[in-house]
Amino acid sequence: GTAMTANDLDELLTVATDTTEGPEDPEHIVLLRDAADAVKGLYKEILSEEKEAVISRGGLYVMGTNRHESSRIDQQLRGRSGRQGDPGTSRFFLSFEDDMFVVFGGDGLQNVLKTFRVSDDMPVEAPQVTKALDNVQGAVEEKYREIREQILQFDDVLNEQRGLIYKRRQKTLFSSMDETMDIISEYNKETVAEIVKAQTAEDGSVNVEKVMEKISQFFPAAASFITAGDLAGQDQSGVESFVSVAVDEIFQQKASELDSKAQAEGRPPMSLARSANYINLVTMDNAWSEHLQSMEDLKENVILRKYQGLDPVAEYKDEAFKMFQGLIEKMRFNAVYSLWQSL
Repeated sequence: GTAMTANDLDELLTVATDTTEGPEDPEHIVLLRDAADAVKGLYKEILSEEKEAVISRGGLYVMGTNRHESSRIDQQLRGRSGRQGDPGTSRFFLSFEDDMFVVFGGDGLQNVLKTFRVSDDMPVEAPQVTKALDNVQGAVEEKYREIREQILQFDDVLNEQRGLIYKRRQKTLFSSMDETMDIISEYNKETVAEIVKAQTAEDGSVNVEKVMEKISQFFPAAASFITAGDLAGQDQSGVESFVSVAVDEIFQQKASELDSKAQAEGRPPMSLARSANYINLVTMDNAWSEHLQSMEDLKENVILRKYQGLDPVAEYKDEAFKMFQGLIEKMRFNAVYSLWQSL
């Protein structure tokens, strides 16, 4: 059979020792249960003597040296001293200088000391002190509960973005060659629109020189087919339409040239589509990785805005939405830029 891991063995032992015997138990479970009972019987006499010795001395004594940030942990520690009716005692020795009390207790705890008028080295034990410490611990628990709730809301926002990106990646990964070409053609059109929009003044005039510069940067293979004279005197819509048509024609021409070359060399066609699909996936993964780090930085940033009287969760959602829009644009820009550099 296959080799058994430590986890597999641990699971079998759990079934054998923690479940009641049944008529349909496999033989190996029965054998393990018998072996466990034999081991218990072997050590029962020794353990019984030790148990009686512990009970005769008052049972288990649990000593705590500080309060935890969760009272549940303290209660669990106290519970260790009296399990299943066994005798036991628990006692906590605390200091007002413990980090939790110094940070969250403020001057209130120091006022308790002044009330009792005791020296720094004298132990204090009184219901008022216990109540004051419980209040501080309760404040700590409430603080961390709020933090956990905020983190959960932060995670919900990121999970929603993650779902959208994974769907986008899945669509790209399993798209056909024709679908990939359509995606890139749409990317080309959107990129041209963004370039022209960014170089259009409030009065509607277009900075043709800057447009030509950006076209040369993002669409170098198409730049030589577009001149400043072609764009001069046109408004935003006219420039966008002219450049988009030119870019699309050059893109389709390059695709045809690569297919003809592939056919002559005996290779399958649509090489441009395969390259576009690969580049799209790589740029998407890289941009998403950077986005995750930016979102982590944003989480730390919005927490500080609480001191400005702002809601960290609302700030996070607002900033995250803007960053996600920028992420989608970055993916498109990077894919278009990288693909056209290879043409």
